[in-house]
Amino acid sequence: MIVRRADVADRPVWAAMLAELHPEQSASEFEAEIAALPQDFVCFLAFTETGEPAGMIDAMVRNYAEGAPGFRAAYVEDLWVDPRHRRSGVASRLLEAVENWAREQHLDWLGSDTTLDNRMSQAWHEAAGFGEIERLVVFGKLLR
Repeated sequence: MIVRRADVADRPVWAAMLAELHPEQSASEFEAEIAALPQDFVCFLAFTETGEPAGMIDAMVRNYAEGAPGFRAAYVEDLWVDPRHRRSGVASRLLEAVENWAREQHLDWLGSDTTLDNRMSQAWHEAAGFGEIERLVVFGKLLR
């Protein structure tokens, strides 16, 4: 498995994986969003030895993350592994790349989240060394 930081040429692959994770949005919409991301956003991609895309993780520096001992923290925004490559260590390798990047940024906290009903993701986070900080129900109200 090859894990490397994404570059401009990887935007279509990154966008396609994001569209798999978030099917309510198209890959072309994600490509436009990726092009506008700030400098403190990073993506790592995993490829098989034959060059097949296997997964992605993206993260950014946030000014606040729940449970962080300081204000600035790295935060995993998206993590996706192709179903054919799940349970083979791809997610762990991607997480390791983000952790190393965060340390290079002199950050000492990595946050992440998942939905309340995604028990598989919750179990993976716990196995990867994350501790649950809080459970949250978010409300919103349209003001038009």
